[in-house]
Amino acid sequence: MDAINFGELSFRFASLGSTMDFCRTLARLGFPEGTAVLADEQTAGRGTKGRRWHSLAKKGLYVSFLLRPPAGFFHLIPLAAGLAAAEAIETLTRLPINLKWPNDLLFKGKKLGGILCESETSQLSQACVIAGFGINLNHHQQDFPPELVGLVNSVYLISGKSYQPEELFPLLGKQFQFWYNKIKEGQINLIVGRFEQKLFFSPGQTLIIKEPAGEVKGKFIGLGQDGSLIMKIGQENKKYYTSEIIKVIH
Repeated sequence: MDAINFGELSFRFASLGSTMDFCRTLARLGFPEGTAVLADEQTAGRGTKGRRWHSLAKKGLYVSFLLRPPAGFFHLIPLAAGLAAAEAIETLTRLPINLKWPNDLLFKGKKLGGILCESETSQLSQACVIAGFGINLNHHQQDFPPELVGLVNSVYLISGKSYQPEELFPLLGKQFQFWYNKIKEGQINLIVGRFEQKLFFSPGQTLIIKEPAGEVKGKFIGLGQDGSLIMKIGQENKKYYTSEIIKVIH
């Protein structure tokens, strides 16, 4: 099938286990990149590290996009997705949104949304990436689980206004397509540089990250052309790809 605009072809559900899983099924069936799957609620939504993503009905935008990026560029999809989501929310609210590498949206240090990118290979179709977004739109504090209160945010809580997912979805699709096209054009410096500008911390600050082997502390140097987090550990610069930032020391 020919290329389409992001979101031009969309599957919408009142309730769905996971938009990621349904989108993966569409990928295996050969649907074109830019196809989107939306749900008013997810009963089995997930975030990174196997965590559950709380997807209350009509409280957020829960959407996954099907992508078929050129080989070698999969690692830049989370950066493009983060930029797209931040800019879409900024267009809607006129409020500044920050990014937490590699996949969180923040407002004043509290999590506003998350992004999950998973690759998929199949004998029936070319390799692809499913990019899922969970953005808290109309949550009140009491809508969040007790363990998350004080750590998370919503567009309603930061703006005082309620927004429908249908208002944010086209803005997200437009910005995601813009940054995805930059990947295809090979404008890696632009993507990495813009993402660095949106981070809630700056080069020279000390980070503590979580690795499988334990916590690592070092000075943030910048982001690599491969989307990695570069930190100075002792006298050596090291790259990290899937770590979790747990603390920033100013």
